Amino acid sequence: MRIGGVLMVLAGLLLAGGGARLAYIETKQGEELRREAGRQQTAQISIPALRGEILDTRGRVLAGTIRRPSIFVDPTLVQDAEFAAYSVAPVLGLDAATLERDLRERRDDRFVWLKRRLADGDFQKLEKEFDELIQARRLRAFGVQYEPVRVYPQGSIAPHVVGFVGGELQGQGGIELACEQLLAGKPGKRLSTVDVARRRVRAEECVPATDGSTIVLTIDSYIQQVTQDKLREAVKKYEAEWGAAVVIDPQSGEVLAMASIPDFDPASAVPPDFEKMSEARQEDVKATWRNRAISDAYEPGSVFKPFIASLALEESVVHIDEVFTINGPEHDFGRRTIRDTHPYASLAVHEIVSKSSNIGMGLIGARLGMERLYRYVRMYGFGDVTGIGLPGEHTGLVQDFSRWNPSFSPQSIPIGQEIAVTPIQIVTAFSVFCNGGVLLRPRIVRGIIGPDGETVADYSRPVPMRRVLDPQTAEMFRRQALVETVTDGTGKLARLDDYQVFGKTGTAQIAGPKGHGYGGGHYVASFAGGAPSDYPRVAALVSIYKPTKGGYYGGVISAPVVKEILAETLAYMQVPPELTPGDGAAGGRRGAHGDTRDRKRNDDVGGY
Repeated sequence: MRIGGVLMVLAGLLLAGGGARLAYIETKQGEELRREAGRQQTAQISIPALRGEILDTRGRVLAGTIRRPSIFVDPTLVQDAEFAAYSVAPVLGLDAATLERDLRERRDDRFVWLKRRLADGDFQKLEKEFDELIQARRLRAFGVQYEPVRVYPQGSIAPHVVGFVGGELQGQGGIELACEQLLAGKPGKRLSTVDVARRRVRAEECVPATDGSTIVLTIDSYIQQVTQDKLREAVKKYEAEWGAAVVIDPQSGEVLAMASIPDFDPASAVPPDFEKMSEARQEDVKATWRNRAISDAYEPGSVFKPFIASLALEESVVHIDEVFTINGPEHDFGRRTIRDTHPYASLAVHEIVSKSSNIGMGLIGARLGMERLYRYVRMYGFGDVTGIGLPGEHTGLVQDFSRWNPSFSPQSIPIGQEIAVTPIQIVTAFSVFCNGGVLLRPRIVRGIIGPDGETVADYSRPVPMRRVLDPQTAEMFRRQALVETVTDGTGKLARLDDYQVFGKTGTAQIAGPKGHGYGGGHYVASFAGGAPSDYPRVAALVSIYKPTKGGYYGGVISAPVVKEILAETLAYMQVPPELTPGDGAAGGRRGAHGDTRDRKRNDDVGGY
C-alpha cells in the first residue's frame, strides 16, 4: 500500500504539472500555436490575373497576355536534396550541384522558382519526361504552375505609347504604366487542407482572379508604322540625335500616331545583362525609352510664327494683306537686331508667314505688345501639359510674365525664341487652324473595356478646352498664309499631287550649355502641316534634332517626311483627292492672292 500510495501521489503530481503546463501553453502560446498548425495544414495558392490587352483603334492587339509553364519546388518537402537535385537537374537543363546547394540553403522556404515562363516548344520537349520522373521517384516537392507572360504581337509598333512591363508584369512606361491599375486586374487565391506531405486533402475556399481591363487606343497601327518608318529613315539619313513625330485628327484630337526615334522593342526593353552594364551604357538604353514627342521641350523657331501671326489677325492689329516695310536683311529693334536669310524690301502679312520673315514677325510682335503675346501663348496651351495622359509629359517653358524683357521678348517670342515647347503641344495648337479655332485636348485612349466585355469608359468624343480663334480667322489664315507656305514659300517640299498641303517650317538653333547663347551650330528642324486644305483630316508634326549631315532646314529635312506621312495616311483613310491634274505639285494652282511667282526659298532659321 505504501508503494501504491507513493505512485498515486507521483501520478497526481505529474498530472497536475502537466495540467499546469497545458494551462500555461494555452494561456501564453495557444493562439500562436493554433495559427502555426493552421499554416501547416493549409496551403494557399495564388491565382494570377491575366493582364488586360492594349488594342489599337481598329482592334489590333498591341499588347496581350498568354500563360506559360513555370517549374517550382517546395524545399520543405525535399527529404534528400542530393537525390532530388541529381534527378531533376538533367531534365530541366540545370546544374545539379547548384540545385542541391540551393535546396539545402533554402530548406525552410515553401516556394522556389526553378525555371520560369518556358516557351511552348521547350516545355513540350520535357513535359512527359518530367511528369514520369516526378511520379516514378515520388518527387512531390516539384510541380508546374502556369504564369502570365506579356507579349507584343505587333513588335516595335508604338513602343513609347504602349510602354513595357517589368519582371512581375508591372507597367514601366507608356499606357502599361499609366493604366497599371486597370490592366493588372486582381489576383485570386485557392485555399486547401493538406496532409503532412503537403498533398491536398480537401478544398476549402476558392476566390477567382479578376482579369484586367482592355485599353483601346486612338493609335492606328498602319499609320503608326508609316510614321515610324519615315521618321527612322530621316534620322538615319541626316545622322540626327533623335526625331519625333505626331499625327493627329485635328477634328477630334485623336492621336493617330506618335513616334520617337531611337525606339525599342517592348518585349525586350531591358536587356538581360542590364545590371552588369556600365552606367553610361545603362543611360543609353534608358534614352531609347524616352518618349521625345511629349517629354522633350526645345525652342521651336519659325514653326511658332503662325500662332503669333494669327493672334494679330484675331485682335485686328493687322490684316492679312497689310504690307510691312522690311528693308532686310537686318532690322534694329532698339537693343535687339533681327536678321532675315534674304533681303526682302516689303512683305504682306501672309508673306511674312509663308516666307518666314523674322523681321516681319518682329514688327508684328512690337505692334501686339507683351501682354497680348503672353495671353495668346498661354491660350494656345503652351506652358501647360496637354492632358494626353501619358507619363512623363513636359509642360514646356513659358517664363512668368514678370520675367519678360520689353527690349527682347516682343521680337523673340514671335520667332520662337525665349520659349520651349514639345511636339505634342505644337501639333495640338496647330490643329486650331484646322477645326475652326478650337483647342482640343489630344487623346490617346479611346475607351476601356472590362474583363466581362462591357464598356467601362468611352472617350471617343472630342474634348474642347477653349476657343482660341474665330472660325473665320482660323480658316482665312489656313487657306492663305499656311497654304502659301507650301505653294510659294519655305515648305514647297511638302507638296502633294492630290491634296493641297498647308503648313509651316521651322529651323531653330539649339541653345548652348545652361541655356546661354546659340553656340555649336546645332539645330532642330521642324515642319507642321496638314491636308486637305478645304477640310483638314490629318495634321502632323516632324522634328529632327541635331541633324549633322545633308542640311538642317526644316523645309528641307522635315517637310518631305510630313509629305510622305500625309500621302500614306490620306490614301489609307480613303480621303477623296482635293486637287485636279495641274493644280498640285507642279505649282499650277494659284495661291489665295493670285501670286504664283517662284521667289527664292527663304529657309528660316529661328535662332537668328
